[in-house]
Amino acid sequence: MTTAIKGLYRNGVIKPLEKVNIKGEAEVIITFLNETKRRKKNFLSSAGSWRDIDTKKLKKEIYEARRILTRKKVKL
Repeated sequence: MTTAIKGLYRNGVIKPLEKVNIKGEAEVIITFLNETKRRKKNFLSSAGSWRDIDTKKLKKEIYEARRILTRKKVKL
């Protein structure tokens, strides 16, 4: 069974903010939301950063660069 609750991390201690209905021991996975929010903010801030790029030209340049052989031929 999977249960998710909110908690607060402060000074090296994680304190549940909701009632925990688990008896005995339980393995947990902890996700720090502030880090998740920061990453999401960074991801969203990059939206539109490619709007001035000629994507057709970029794709063409990428495919042309892939055709250039930079490895030595293998003798079998």
